[in-house]
This record gives sequence, structure tokens and C-alpha cells, in this order.
Amino acid sequence: MKKSFNFKALLPHLLVVLGFALLSIVYMSPVLKGKTLIQNDPLQAAAASREASDFFKQTGEWTGWTNSTFGGMPTYFIWGHHSRGILIPLGTFINQFGQGGYIFFYLLGFYILLLALECGLLTSVLGAVAFAFFSYNIQIIEAGHISKVQALEFAPIMIAGVIWAYKGRSWLGAAVFSLGLGLDLWANHAQITYYSGLIIAIFAIFEIVRAIRLKKLSSFITSSALLALMGILIVANNTSVLWTTLEYTKETIRGKSELSPKPGEKSTSGGLDRDYAFNWSYGKLESLTLLIPNFMGGASGGELDEKSEVYRALGRYNIPPETASQFVRQISTYWGDQSFVGGGIYSGAIICFLFVLGLFIAENRYKYPFAVAFVFFLFVSWGKNLAVLNYVLFDYFPMFNKFRAVSMALSLVQLCVAVIAALGVKNLLQTTPDWAELKRPFFISLGLTGGVALLFALVPGLFDFRSENDPRLVETLTQQFGNNKAAANELYTALLADRSDMLRGDAFRSFIFILLGAGVVWAYATQKLKNATVVAGVLAGLTLIDMWSVDRRYLNTDSFQQKYYSYDDLFQPSPANQQIMQDTDPNYRVIDLTTSPFQDARLSYFHKSLGGYHGASLRRYREVVDAQMTKNNMAVYNMLNTRYFIVPGQDGQPTVQRNPEALGNAWFVKEVKQVNNADEELKALDAFNPRQTAFVDKRFADQLKAAPTQTDTSATIRLTDYKPNQLTYESNSTTAQTAIFSEIYYRGGIDWKAYVDGQETPHFRANYILRGMVVPAGKHKIEFKFDPPAVKTGRRIDRFAAAAWVLLLLGGIFIEYRRKPSKEA
Repeated sequence: MKKSFNFKALLPHLLVVLGFALLSIVYMSPVLKGKTLIQNDPLQAAAASREASDFFKQTGEWTGWTNSTFGGMPTYFIWGHHSRGILIPLGTFINQFGQGGYIFFYLLGFYILLLALECGLLTSVLGAVAFAFFSYNIQIIEAGHISKVQALEFAPIMIAGVIWAYKGRSWLGAAVFSLGLGLDLWANHAQITYYSGLIIAIFAIFEIVRAIRLKKLSSFITSSALLALMGILIVANNTSVLWTTLEYTKETIRGKSELSPKPGEKSTSGGLDRDYAFNWSYGKLESLTLLIPNFMGGASGGELDEKSEVYRALGRYNIPPETASQFVRQISTYWGDQSFVGGGIYSGAIICFLFVLGLFIAENRYKYPFAVAFVFFLFVSWGKNLAVLNYVLFDYFPMFNKFRAVSMALSLVQLCVAVIAALGVKNLLQTTPDWAELKRPFFISLGLTGGVALLFALVPGLFDFRSENDPRLVETLTQQFGNNKAAANELYTALLADRSDMLRGDAFRSFIFILLGAGVVWAYATQKLKNATVVAGVLAGLTLIDMWSVDRRYLNTDSFQQKYYSYDDLFQPSPANQQIMQDTDPNYRVIDLTTSPFQDARLSYFHKSLGGYHGASLRRYREVVDAQMTKNNMAVYNMLNTRYFIVPGQDGQPTVQRNPEALGNAWFVKEVKQVNNADEELKALDAFNPRQTAFVDKRFADQLKAAPTQTDTSATIRLTDYKPNQLTYESNSTTAQTAIFSEIYYRGGIDWKAYVDGQETPHFRANYILRGMVVPAGKHKIEFKFDPPAVKTGRRIDRFAAAAWVLLLLGGIFIEYRRKPSKEA
């Protein structure tokens, strides 16, 4: 019998989606008034990618390389457009929603996950609100971590597909899983995708145990095979991105260093430095912010107002009110161990209560895997504070050492919390409540959440509210008050009192919301309130009020500024930039020492910068930065063709210093000295004349056999044509000469290829990071072209996999449409 389209069944879901859209628009309402969030990370990315994007606008050609940041690096994580993935148009469409769409897709993705778990319409809305308005998920919007935001939007869709597949709807599940995975890969945040994959792996382990126990292993294998097939095809559809990422990662700070380990440092197979990876580790005690948002003082700045003790203390020193108001909004109330935070990471008081209750009453099949995942990711978020686990994972678990800022695992913690909370509410509302059975788990849940909140509300003095970072803060206060230590100590004492008040206030706040949520559950369980729809709606409404009001501390109307229509409106060249831009030869490098140059990409908007801002910069370059450039080694700056330094002038304003010793784009050296390893090569840069001498690793000895034995003092070499992905030089000499090119060496002979008069010619690495080549006698045209095979071949695989995925998807839709209703697997 032919199925008919049931619009009536679909209508409630459409109304929910419309409600999600309205909710998102209201929260982000300033965008309707022509305002926008000025987010740091997107701005940094825009500056770093300007050369690549301008090149595309001018030529229609994608360049995989830019020389505008960190002296030169691939654009894979700066500016895309090389993938032929089939879901890229969908991702581009999603991007059109802009900042107004971030919360909407949080809500929609999680709603789909809870529909797969058959939680019911309003219970699914409750869970979606809990996930979307999780304070960390809101804070990363304000910070501009957009790839992370988008990866979190689509992770629930992946998991939903896996759940559907193992519930007996294999084709639907595989299609949804692959769609979610494809969009997650498009978002290009490997850490969130990796963490999401671990949740799926944990869930699959529980499912295989269940299948064996129920003797349904064949069904499990069939579903798994289809999931794997569709997943492999969508991964293959992103081959060009994943392949270049794999190759690039090996060359970055996430890859293995060739330098010998420092004393006491463990040599690994490759990955981030342990201290760097665990720099943002959430404290064990700090995890109570999930229940009480200001348990650790909230954000690193901006939490206090005119009612604070610090403000009153400033008044006693006759500080003008406006100055005092500004001061209290900048002082750090945070007393945790991290360097700085954007705010307390808050799960929602009602959601915490429902989560604990769900651990007792939710369906075992789904409760257990998400509970295990909750514990695992909570432990991961503790990072160095649970070294016995996380250091082992870092050293031995595949890929774990490629990622940093483990505190972002808390977004996956919240995913598990919201799922279990919703499953508990589902079980409560879809069965006849029995207060006698519910009483014990109810009061345990109330005690573990409301009781803890009440304890801290009544007895906040359990802590001294001091932080490891406070001595530096007191020192700063002392300096600000003219070395008046007494004033600084009084302000610090007032700050400790404010931290205590913040904990007490938020603890009492959480207690009230827990009582309200628990009261609704009690009323339903005791039949005082009998309408399940009303119960779910009230719980969702209270949760929204609770989490919305905390989120507004971090992302509110004051966070928005007047909309800009071009990055030129935001990146205005300083007088120093304008002075440099008068140079008619643009092929030189600049460093701005008035900022933190290796944590700031803004200079890249105007010049080829030695600095930049990126979490995956080239490891060898970073090693030269740390070992040489931070020590002001002018020989290294000269070999990098640093023609201009921007430095503080006598009046404190940036001023320009031209470096007459910059060596230009290429030069011939008189001698080449071979070194045995990376340690010797980097050390050799301590003191040398780069115009006279080059240091080359002995692995390139074969290429040096044709190196000259005599110098041609009349020989010349110059850059004649510049494109970011193709450099052309002209050389002229009476004998063969060794040329050094002031360009960053990267996968020579594979991605960067060199040609002499059109004939491919090998080149080698020199001076640890530059390129070198033995140039034959005579007049020659030398070209360097960036043409990575991973992109060319990857694009072909992208297209083939896309076609196969579409065919399977269409077949799956047909089979699903013809499917007869069956019992759940």
C-alpha cells in the first residue's frame, strides 16, 4: 500500500523549529538592528587569510599557501575552498544565517537527537534548550570559536543517526549519521569531531554487548556495516581536506619535533607539548560551576558592579565613581587555577537535578552509555588535574596528543547530561508515576543538587577564595595605587568578600530553581498535576529562564557593535603601516614588536608578517621563534628578509625602523656547512653570517654534491614575479652557485616543487627553515610552485565518493519509504 504524506504529524515539529528560530532571533536580536559581534578569532582569521582571499578574487584560483603569516604557511586551516565535498553547499547555506543562526542549529541538532531517542516533542525541546544554552556553548559564540560552534551543532545529528540505525532503522540512521558527520567535517574542528566519535564508540560497545545478550548480533552487524559504509563514503568525500590535514599536522606543533627532548622531558611519537595541551584544564572543585555558575567567581573580569565591596573600598580612597565603576568591571573575580576564563561553565540547576534523577529512572539501554561518556569527558576536562588518567591518554591513546584546551570536553559532558535528563523526564511522563517508587531517587537527587547548593548558600566560608594567580593581582594593585601596599591589601580583602558573596548568591539562586523544578516533578508524581504536556512545558520554560539569565552575563546586547560591511572598516592601517606601505617593492617581511607578534595576526592584513595567530603553526618555525627570534637574533631576522620593524617610539606610539641588513628574497652564499641533526642546525643559527654561510642537514648531502667550490662575486639572483603559490626568479652566474631563498621550507619536492627552465629540480632545507638549491651556471629561470598532490588527487576522490554517497542515499530513502513498521531492535 502506498504511503501518504502525513502533514498533520509533521506540523508540531515545524512549529517547534519555528519556535527555535524565534528563540534564537530574540537572544541575538541586535543583529536585526544592524549590529554584530566583533569576535577575535574570525578577525584574526580574516587578517591571516587576506592574501589568499584577495588572490582568489583576482584570479579565481585557490592558493594553498600564503606568505602573509608566520613567514609563510599552508592555508588549509586559514582559508578553505579546495574541497569538493558534496555538503559544502549546505554548509555554505547554513553560514548565510550568520550569527543569528548559531543558537538555532544548536537547538535543531539536539532536538533531532532526542527525537531519535523518542523523548517526545516537549521533552525534546527541554533537552535542546539545555544543550543550546549551556553557558560554554554561548561563551564560545561570543569568543568567535565558530568552527567549534558549528561542530557542536552537528555532533548530535551524528549520534542520532547511530541511535536510529541500532533501533532497526538502518538506512535512515546511516543517512542521518553520514549527513551529521559530513557537516561536522565541513565545520573543520577535529577535536570536537574526535570527541563525538568517542561517544559513538562508547555507545557502540554497549550496543554490541546488548546484541550478543539478546542474540541479535546479525542485526547489529548489518546496521554497523551500513553505518560504516555511509561513513566511509562521506569521509572519502572530504579526502582533499583530511589528506592535507594529515600531512600538514605532521609538520606543525602537533607533529613530532626533530629536536632532542629537554632534560626531564619525555620523547613522544609526536604531538603537542604536554604543558601546552593541558594549559586549560578544568579544576575538580571548579566542576561545581556546572551546578552553581559563579562557584569560582565567574569570568576573569567584568562580574562586579557598584554594589560590590571593591567599589565601596575604592570610594574610601576617593576614587571618582566613573573610574571606580570601570575598575570593578575589569578586576578578576575568578579564583580558579586556569589563566583566564570567559565565565562559569553552567549546566543549569534544574537540568542537574533532572540529570541525577535520570540516572535512577531513565531507560538503561541509553542511560548507561551516556553516563559512562559523561564520566569519561568530565575526567578528560580535568586535564593535568587528573594526570593519572589524562597523561596516559596523552602519551598512548591515538590522536589524543593532537588536541589542546581539554576543558572543551565539557560541551560533550553537557550533551550527556542533557540526554540523560531528557530520558529521565521521558520515562516519568510516558509511564504512570508511582510516588512510592520515585520517592527515594527523588530525594537523593534533590539532596545531591539542591542540598549541595543550599550548603554553599548558607556556609560559603568553606573556602578562602584565594587563587594561585592572586599574588600577581596584588602586585598590580600595589603599582596602580602608587606602591601603597595597605590600599592594595584592603582592595584584595574586599575582592575576597565579593567572591564569597558571588558564590553565596548563585548557590541560593540554584537552590531556588532546583526547588521549582523538583516541585513540578513532585506535583506530577503525586498526581497534583496530571497533564504531562504541561509538566514538560513548565520544566522547559523554567530551564530556559534559568540558563538564559546566566548566559546574558557573557553574551548580551552590550556584546554587539555596529555592523561592518568590509574588513577594511575594522582594519585601519596605523601611521606606521601606512609608512611601510609606501615601499614600492612589496616582497619583504615585517614584524610588529608593539604587540605580542606571535599571538596576533592583524599585521598580516597589510604586510607579509613574521608573526601570526594560529593553533597549528609550523613546528620548525615555532622552534626558531623560541630559540632565536625571541632573543633578537638579527641574523635570523635578516635571513627572513625582515625589512621593517614596528617598535614603540619615545612617545609610546608605534614607529618604523627600516632594517638595511635584510637579505632580500634570494642570495648566493659562499659556503655550505653540513650538520648532523636538527639540534646542531638550530644551534648553528646562534652566531653566523647568513649572507656568507648556510647550514644544511646531512640528509640533503646528495643535493650538495654539485655545490660550487668557488664563488662568483658577479653572480645575481632576483625575484621577478610573485604569487603566493608560485615564485619566479632569474639567476645569472658563470659557475654553479648555492642559492638560499628567503621562503619557508615545506615538504620540498612533494608540495613545493622547484623548476629550473621548466625542468623539475630538487631543492633542500637550509638554515633550519629556509629553502636552498644548487643553481647551475648561466642565466636561468627558477620557479617554485605549490601544487600538493593531496589536493589534486583528493578532489577526484571527493567527486567519486560524492556520487556513490548520493546513490546510496537515494536508495536508502526509497527503502525507508517502503519499509514496513517493525519492532525496535
